[in-house]
Amino acid sequence: MRTWGQTLMERYLAIERVVGAGLPRTRIQKWASLHPIRLGVYIAVPVTIAGLLVPGKPGSWVVVLIGGPVMGALYSLMVILDRAFQSRIRRRMGLDIDD
Repeated sequence: MRTWGQTLMERYLAIERVVGAGLPRTRIQKWASLHPIRLGVYIAVPVTIAGLLVPGKPGSWVVVLIGGPVMGALYSLMVILDRAFQSRIRRRMGLDIDD
């Protein structure tokens, strides 16, 4: 008898198959997964600069100097977690896709 976790995972994998889990990744997705830190920097720098250029309340530059790098770090973290999650799904589904 299967546990509820196994049943849930099987249903999740079935949904993944329907939405295209086995399709090859795009060029941008491949680049982002190979360079997650660079992606974070490419996002953090323009956001920080744009936030500093837009006039706001006094002291808002502190929020911008913290918020820009945090945003870049979150994007990097999401790419790293997505890469790990996708490799786990591929192993579970038995896909041999070489990106």
